[in-house]
Amino acid sequence: MTRGFERTSRPQVLAIPDRLEADVHLAGRGVVLGFIDSGFFPHADLMRPERRILAYVDAARPEPVAADFLVAHAAAWHGTMTACAAAGNGYLSGGHYRGLASEAGVVFIKCSDEAGRIRGKHVAHALRLPLRHPELGLRILNVSVGVDAGDPDLGEVFAAVRDVTRAGIAVFAAAGNREGAPPEALASAPEAITVGGWDDGNTRETDDDTRFPSSHGGGKPDLLAPAVWLPAPMLPGTAEAREAAILFQLVSVLEEALERAAFSGRRQALSERDRASIEGTLAAAAARVKHQKFISTDYQHVEGTSFAAPITASVAAQMLEADPTLTPALLREGLRATAERVVGLPEEAQGAGVLRPLAAVRWVRERLRAEAAVGGR
Repeated sequence: MTRGFERTSRPQVLAIPDRLEADVHLAGRGVVLGFIDSGFFPHADLMRPERRILAYVDAARPEPVAADFLVAHAAAWHGTMTACAAAGNGYLSGGHYRGLASEAGVVFIKCSDEAGRIRGKHVAHALRLPLRHPELGLRILNVSVGVDAGDPDLGEVFAAVRDVTRAGIAVFAAAGNREGAPPEALASAPEAITVGGWDDGNTRETDDDTRFPSSHGGGKPDLLAPAVWLPAPMLPGTAEAREAAILFQLVSVLEEALERAAFSGRRQALSERDRASIEGTLAAAAARVKHQKFISTDYQHVEGTSFAAPITASVAAQMLEADPTLTPALLREGLRATAERVVGLPEEAQGAGVLRPLAAVRWVRERLRAEAAVGGR
């Protein structure tokens, strides 16, 4: 079991491929995913060794502003992390912290206005991007933001979800993190594949698994996916990234000092005062690392259904790689048919159950074999 820290100062967080049994030969090749969110940044996990960001669009302005995209700022954090949870290749971690669609193409669609607000008209405009630009080849849209129930353009949001789904683009939506409340728009749209949260305890064992407190009701969510202890990249140059770099350097130096003293004999032995000082500083640094959810100098762990939805979308990208003819209805059917039901949990809280990536891909291949058998008769 790997909950927490291997050492007090060394956080151990399972990568998404490690915590989910998935097909290791599929990576969303040939599939383009669109992410609708408050903002984005061209992170190395999507840009290196080759650029996989195909377009950046601002649905709230006539023309995108370069600084909104090219400068790492607070509004860019959420969208970048959701995209990397699905399609990041873990470049800054040597490929370790990668998503299940690590070779897919990506389109960023910013929907927040100048004040950072999420408005229905902008979300609807963002959703319809694939209809205006079919040349982008979008097959999946992930939406990890919600629209206020009192928004005057709520009807347009639901209509946009319906229109793009009919056009063959699957829409994945985060259920939300309001326990006891139904999902907000657009997660409540009938055509959306709505994803609630699951907590695997940051272990491969299942005896500590539990439901992550998330919104449900009105026939949603459709299924559950991991929503806690999820690795995601920090934005370079931000205060968080700078703090992480300093803390991990401090931890490394202090641990080295303790190890050197332990194996060097009397000549370099530490006094009780020095040892207490080092251990106290090390404990304080470890506590700060844990509080800030830092994994390394480049990654931290995050939580929320905002990340459960793109993880599910990344499985859909694997399914489309296996069979590009799948419709949104078939993607929903395959994901739900292969999800694992949780005994004792009401259906309204879990939908079809917990996401099972490998089973979903097998469902696609079995369907292809059945079609081939019928066609060969």
